[in-house]
Amino acid sequence: MDRRQFCDTVTRQLRCRWEAPAVRQELSDHIQDHMDALLSGGMGRDEAEEAAVAAMGDPEDLGKALDALHSPWPWRISLLCARCCKIALVLAVVLTLQNLMTEDLPSPRFLPTATASSAAQDLLRENWEEEVRATGTVTGGGRLGDYILRPQGEALLVYRPDHTYDDGTVYPGGLRLTFLVKTLHFQPWLDDVDIPWYALSAQDDRGNTYGPEDLGTYAESTGGRLLGHKEFSLYDADPEARRFTFTVSAAGDRLTFTVTLEEGGAST
Repeated sequence: MDRRQFCDTVTRQLRCRWEAPAVRQELSDHIQDHMDALLSGGMGRDEAEEAAVAAMGDPEDLGKALDALHSPWPWRISLLCARCCKIALVLAVVLTLQNLMTEDLPSPRFLPTATASSAAQDLLRENWEEEVRATGTVTGGGRLGDYILRPQGEALLVYRPDHTYDDGTVYPGGLRLTFLVKTLHFQPWLDDVDIPWYALSAQDDRGNTYGPEDLGTYAESTGGRLLGHKEFSLYDADPEARRFTFTVSAAGDRLTFTVTLEEGGAST
């Protein structure tokens, strides 16, 4: 039996696999030291290796004795933890990709006209019983706590007539300025951003100011854990105003959205 075979037989007896390389190196060094002594005495290399290996004793008995000195449990626990970490990492990546890729697309009525189906827009307007009086651009946004808010698509100034429910209750209509905001964060354990009602305010270029009671935010799509959409609405907007500034103050941060409407078509 040569040195390599001897070391292989010894380390096969070890249950603690991470100790095997160190044990193999230590055995090989002992055999080499013994061989060097025999070689210096004039013995040939093959005879010296065979004698040095034989002097180490039975490899299986030696391996079992070394195994008793090296408990396998730390290695097994470490291996289990490493595998669990790999599984958790894979699941996190899969869930993140799933949440990002299964984001519900916003309603076509909030998309730019060039990319939205006119038939779908007509259907949505009919279902909402709203007439679009004007469209406009939305700029601004920023960070709100752990969330990033950015406008998406165009703003709509819509007119909704009075609506009578089955029980006879009349819901008054009026002008509503609305636009879509995309919300993003990078912490999968967080829910979509929750904007408190009192955090909203607005003003227009005609000097009107609007308080929280005139504004609202609604979840337009639940999206994934990292991405969502909020609908911002201003009720009873001044039909003569062309520029509106929305302010959100929450979580110690403040951001604004500016809506600029195209001229004409807003009168009721």
